[in-house]
Amino acid sequence: MLHLLLGTDWTANRDEVMKRIAADVAGRRGNRILMVPELISHETERRLCAAAGDTASRYAEVLSFTRLARRVADSMGSAAEECLDNGGRVVAMAAAAKNLSSRLKAYAAVETKPEFLTGLIDAVDEFKRCCISSADLSRAAGETEGSLAQKLEELSLLMESYDALCSRGKRDPRDQMTWLLEQMEQGDFAREHVFYIDGFPDFTRQNLAVLEHLICTSSMVTVALNCDEVDSSLLAFEKPGKTAGELYRIAKRRGVRAEVCCLGS
Repeated sequence: MLHLLLGTDWTANRDEVMKRIAADVAGRRGNRILMVPELISHETERRLCAAAGDTASRYAEVLSFTRLARRVADSMGSAAEECLDNGGRVVAMAAAAKNLSSRLKAYAAVETKPEFLTGLIDAVDEFKRCCISSADLSRAAGETEGSLAQKLEELSLLMESYDALCSRGKRDPRDQMTWLLEQMEQGDFAREHVFYIDGFPDFTRQNLAVLEHLICTSSMVTVALNCDEVDSSLLAFEKPGKTAGELYRIAKRRGVRAEVCCLGS
């Protein structure tokens, strides 16, 4: 089941989430996970202890998406994948470009120019956040013409070669959410836990794919968003309102019951 907690006062949203988790702790209902952005995870842990008491850690824990990946790996008895650092990503992209040197035209100078390599890595980041694969780029190239088609095809080749190199060594950090989803689909982690999600104005396509799995598998997912209504028309709440709409439609499309609670109304 999906609960959407919507409110224009983000502190009221946060307090309501804490209140609900505190009630779970008081009732000794365990396996509660509160997901927040990495930057506020430690502060949220302190707030949770203050709201739910000294026994909070027995029944609830605070995770970011990255920490969730490690938590799922631990629960399944597998080691979390090691990821490339920024320098390693540049080296891997340079190797990918070198392997394709005879087939590159639009990006022929990539191999020898660090700024081009960095730009390619930024492009790969964006593609992966949006769940765009090398095959998607290749299809797009086939639907266009001229220099754009050439660039899209070469980007597809570079991304495919880069991913192949990463698969034989350390993982690209942007694949972590894809790996997380694969791990959860193979196990019962989502089914065994109840999720509260707070502090996000929106989500990447990768994160939305993870949330879709949680919504369809967990007995309850509660998402707090700082907006007045689903698909809000107010500029100040446009982004979180759109996010609420996306989550609501995911639940409806997958046949999951969804409830919207507007706080303060």
